[in-house]
Amino acid sequence: MYTLLALVFTYPLVLHLNTHVIGPFRGDNFEYVWKMWWVPHALFERGISPFLHPDVYYPFGYPLAYGEITPAHTFLLTPLTILVGEIAAYNIAILASVVLSGWLMYLLALRFGESPSLLAGRGLGRGKLAAAFFVGAAFAFSAYQMARIAGHLPLIDTHWLVLTLIGLDRWLQTRRLRDALLIGIGFSLSALSSWYYAFMLVLLLPVYVLAYGELRDLLPDKCTWFALVLVGVIVAVMCLPFLLPYLQIDAEGAATIPLDEAQFWAASPLDYVLPNARQPLWGAAVQRIGWPFPGDMPYEFMTVSIGWVTLLLGVIGWRRTKGGSWRALKWLMIVAFILSLGPTLTFGRLPLGLPLPARLLREILPFADGIRSWGRFSIFVMLGASLLAGTGLAVLERYRRRTAVAFGVTALLLFSSWNGAAELVSVSPRPVDLWLAEQPERFAIMQYPLEEALSGPAMLYTRYHQKPVVFGYGTYFPFLFRERHPELLDFPADDSLDLLASWDVRYVLVTINQLGNTPFTLADVDAQPRLRHVITLENEAVYELLP
Repeated sequence: MYTLLALVFTYPLVLHLNTHVIGPFRGDNFEYVWKMWWVPHALFERGISPFLHPDVYYPFGYPLAYGEITPAHTFLLTPLTILVGEIAAYNIAILASVVLSGWLMYLLALRFGESPSLLAGRGLGRGKLAAAFFVGAAFAFSAYQMARIAGHLPLIDTHWLVLTLIGLDRWLQTRRLRDALLIGIGFSLSALSSWYYAFMLVLLLPVYVLAYGELRDLLPDKCTWFALVLVGVIVAVMCLPFLLPYLQIDAEGAATIPLDEAQFWAASPLDYVLPNARQPLWGAAVQRIGWPFPGDMPYEFMTVSIGWVTLLLGVIGWRRTKGGSWRALKWLMIVAFILSLGPTLTFGRLPLGLPLPARLLREILPFADGIRSWGRFSIFVMLGASLLAGTGLAVLERYRRRTAVAFGVTALLLFSSWNGAAELVSVSPRPVDLWLAEQPERFAIMQYPLEEALSGPAMLYTRYHQKPVVFGYGTYFPFLFRERHPELLDFPADDSLDLLASWDVRYVLVTINQLGNTPFTLADVDAQPRLRHVITLENEAVYELLP
């Protein structure tokens, strides 16, 4: 059923698996399609390390650690990419993650629903399957998940977070090494999907263990130390080879996010209680509340919404649950909620100036100053709210038609989570890429405006024209690029052209329809005697940089 729902929520993607990805934007989705192509291409066609692309950020080379490498997709899915191509492999990964998130949450809900402390010792009762299905649907089709499918491939793999929690909760009850093995595998795959998730788990799993309430028994138990060693070995073997490039970047001081940037992308308490901001019936009104500024509300702020159905049932469930697992889950949610608010408290994008724990963590924890979006901690709030909502739904057992009521509530949940037909974008070369590919000799390319160069699509287009580019893209790279090469901000001034010439740039591409907010006009470019207009292909004007 989760598979069918995934196909419905992403329709018509299933009809275009080889040619399109979910949009509506061309952004990070194109970046990760490129990375899924680049890794097998580097390994098996060029025979070089995929961790450094020599022809991106030319002539220096581009370490992929400037952004998410997401090895769970780019490396582990290499056989699939070779078999079906990078576009289809990307889409299959998106669909599979939604299905697996629903299924594993279903299993976790069944486990939590067996708690003898729930409903006066009766667990979820005969309606537990319907309640567990609801939990899986609430999580898999949450606002967080449905925003991530538009391009955040590393963050869509929330099923590994659920697997880790299943393993931890089982181990706390059994102390079996096979459950510790599950923790290690779940944690490692979470980390290999996104280092964000590794950072979150490092902070939140100890909270779960402490709140579970058996620390005095755990510390002297040798099974605890065997389990820690086993988990540590698994994580080291699976993750260390992919962590080393990031350690190098961090040592160079190149993995730091400015404080104001980290604060901008933090969540607000209001974001949690607003309904789905992309639902066709009420989404526009919600966005005007959550984003009272000109322009569209960024997708990142739409990911935090719990949804009113889940929120209401979750409040009921909060009051009806007790015991070690539920207590641990609630504390995990509380800590995740506080961290999701970022370094300083805001309300509805209005800064309140109150420092929060995330600000202290940026000062004292390794890698914490590299976190760009603290709001992503909200996934753990959503995970807990979904489980609690399942227990809230279980109260409907008192009704004779409990199955029909549960079906109706689940249908209401899915309707409120639905964003309409998925907007697809074609993954294909631009006419200018085909023209560049036909040009003889080896030369480098620059793109303006800078926002067009420092973007996911610009990375993908290198796959088609196969020419060196002097720019790149990733989580940290746009900050570094502007900081390292401020003269490029003065294009088309001579100092910017001098630097480009030293990098063997022959052609400068100017995206005509994106010049509205740039400090220069197309007339300024035409007036620069060192730039000769060669050709215009659709929105791309091509200029040759003269000696």
